[in-house]
Amino acid sequence: MRKNTLFAPFLLCIVAIGFFIGGLSACRHDDDISDLPEICFETDILPIFQNSCAVSGCHDGTVEMNLTTYSNIIEHIEPGDASKSKLYTVMTNTWSPEMMPPDRPVSLQNRTKIKLWIEQGALETTCP
Repeated sequence: MRKNTLFAPFLLCIVAIGFFIGGLSACRHDDDISDLPEICFETDILPIFQNSCAVSGCHDGTVEMNLTTYSNIIEHIEPGDASKSKLYTVMTNTWSPEMMPPDRPVSLQNRTKIKLWIEQGALETTCP
C-alpha cells in the first residue's frame, strides 16, 4: 500500500513538469511588431519629447542636445533597434546615473510608444 501512496504525488509531479516544459516551448516572444498599430511621430512621439525633454533649460536648443524636431531627435536614434538608440536607453536604464529626465522618468506607456516607434523604423510620420 505504501507504494501506491507515493506513486500518485510522483506522477502528479511528472505531469506538472511536463506541462511546465511544454508551456515554455509554446511560449514565444516574437519580435514581430507588424500587427501593432503604427506609432505616429507627429502625434505620438514628438509631444513626449517636447513635454519631457525639450523643456526650458533642458533639451530645448539652449544646451548641447536639441530635441525639439524630428531631425534633431533622429540623430540620437538607431531606426529599427531601440536598444542601440541613445535617447531610448537613457530613458529606460533606471540604474544609470545618466537616466533622463533626471527628475521625472518618462512613463512606461510613453517609453513603450517610443520603443515601438523606433522598432517600426523611427519614421517622420504625420497621422490623421
